[in-house]
Amino acid sequence: MGRTFRAALLLVLLCIIGSAAFISYKVFFSNPARSIPLLKGSSVIEAVQTLERMGIKARVEEEDSALPRGTVIGQWPETGVKLRADKAAILKVSRGSEKLPLPDLRGLTEKQAVARLEEAGFVLGEVQKINHERPAGVVVAQNPAAPVSISQSREVGLLISLGPAAASGTVIVPDLVQRDEKTAESLARESSLRPRLERVYDNSSPQGMVVSMNPAAGQRVPRGADVYLRVASWDRKLAPQNDDEKSGSGAKGAVEDPGVEPDTAAAQNRKGDDVVAQTAQDDKKQPPSETKKKVASIRYQAPPVSNQTLVIELIDKEGEHTLVNRKAKAGEYIKINAPYVGEAVVTIYLGGNFVWQDRYN
Repeated sequence: MGRTFRAALLLVLLCIIGSAAFISYKVFFSNPARSIPLLKGSSVIEAVQTLERMGIKARVEEEDSALPRGTVIGQWPETGVKLRADKAAILKVSRGSEKLPLPDLRGLTEKQAVARLEEAGFVLGEVQKINHERPAGVVVAQNPAAPVSISQSREVGLLISLGPAAASGTVIVPDLVQRDEKTAESLARESSLRPRLERVYDNSSPQGMVVSMNPAAGQRVPRGADVYLRVASWDRKLAPQNDDEKSGSGAKGAVEDPGVEPDTAAAQNRKGDDVVAQTAQDDKKQPPSETKKKVASIRYQAPPVSNQTLVIELIDKEGEHTLVNRKAKAGEYIKINAPYVGEAVVTIYLGGNFVWQDRYN
């Protein structure tokens, strides 16, 4: 009985010792530590395959980065550090960032430029202001310069004009023609001038566009002086009237052309009335937006690279129009006022690549 008990106890002890030895082997010998190689800079697929051949699992974590999507930008453990096979290595992998074409903001007001950046999803960076020959409040430069494709997370800096430096209490009148009235008023005030608006009948220009100004752009005037802006309107009541219309048809005191017989003059007046009536009927048939041509003010400065083909296309209700198709000079400033009907889309290509697109309505 005593021998049987001792034999059983010995068997139990042997089992315990064997189990401990097996566990120790699995822990210390079956999963030997391996030195981690350099994985940073390689693709995530190559890095994972390398670790799998070493018997090490990989855990992938994505992060935003300017490096291409799928590139390993960090690793744990670092190169040369040993890791057991039962542990997982961590790979920091670039999620990448989509690059989009940056719009050309030069010539826009500061408010318009900021709105354009926000609309395109870009981030406004540092804004600096300097005296410049361009009107006060206008963007004269940007960083980075267009055309370029950048990540939306990259900041875009603006350089804003304070207008020409004042001399003896005077300022230089900015060019406000072909700007909308709100922009023209804003630029005039930022140039220390007082805008005075006068609406005039002009159905060949977009409503609200400044068609002329006094004093003219470039003149030096006292700070705080008035600048008179004539703004286009389609209101026929503002159209200039002849002497007969002012005094009434056939009224006494009407001025007649001495070189035309009275009957002939009356016939011409009746013909003129018929033309006006017919024009009014035509305007009722079709809305002004479809019958009246508008003007798209296109501004673009080519990059400092020569021998690149510049193509500017405009598409409106009348079809497709090629405005420019030639080699652009390095740094050339393009200024086009293109008429269009209804709505228009203007697209710019440089060297066969898309650069910029805008819609006019």
